[in-house]
Amino acid sequence: MSAAAPSDTAAYVPYNPRPYGGHERLLALAGSPGRVLDVGCSTGYLARRLVERGAVVVGIDSDERAAAEARAVCEEVLVGDVETMSLPWPDRSFDVVICGDLIEHLRDPERFLVRVRPLLRPGGRLVLTTPNVANWAMRLGLLAGRWRYTDRGILDRTHLHLFTKKTLEETLERAGYRVVERDVTAPVPLVGLGAVERLAHALARARPSLLAYQFVVAATPR
Repeated sequence: MSAAAPSDTAAYVPYNPRPYGGHERLLALAGSPGRVLDVGCSTGYLARRLVERGAVVVGIDSDERAAAEARAVCEEVLVGDVETMSLPWPDRSFDVVICGDLIEHLRDPERFLVRVRPLLRPGGRLVLTTPNVANWAMRLGLLAGRWRYTDRGILDRTHLHLFTKKTLEETLERAGYRVVERDVTAPVPLVGLGAVERLAHALARARPSLLAYQFVVAATPR
């Protein structure tokens, strides 16, 4: 959920423990860092898993009610618009900056990515997830003349910017990052079998531009 605009805690997507879901793939690329900035921290569901690994987590969110919950696990949680608020930490303060399902909600994602880059320590990484607007379902919808905004998913009404694999990587490069790891999600609705999810994930990794539902990326400052 975006940290750029007011929100209702009831609208937040809860933590998804499935091994091939976006939350677990994002946490895998984050590793076991010492100090983390969780941008769009929501109620702290990702922060909680990072703290369990020994990390110290600082959060930012736009919703004071969500932030109040996140403060139970975070060292500090600030409330505001991440594109305009003061970021009161010295350069090189964090090992990891996490942006889970965030940049698609921002007015100027590239400018935001430039803004947080100095906060990373040498060897630190930005880890983010964002939807793939060129996913096969979107392409089929366009062929059929459909482009309908929804309450959830790739065409969520609150999404201001949408990315393909290429445009995401170009945005990160222009913002001064180098992509070091890539992953994807490829959920299979109404199917709970781990073997099916594992196969879908493997296929999407092989053809991310077409089959990925989300991109999961780790990047370091250049």
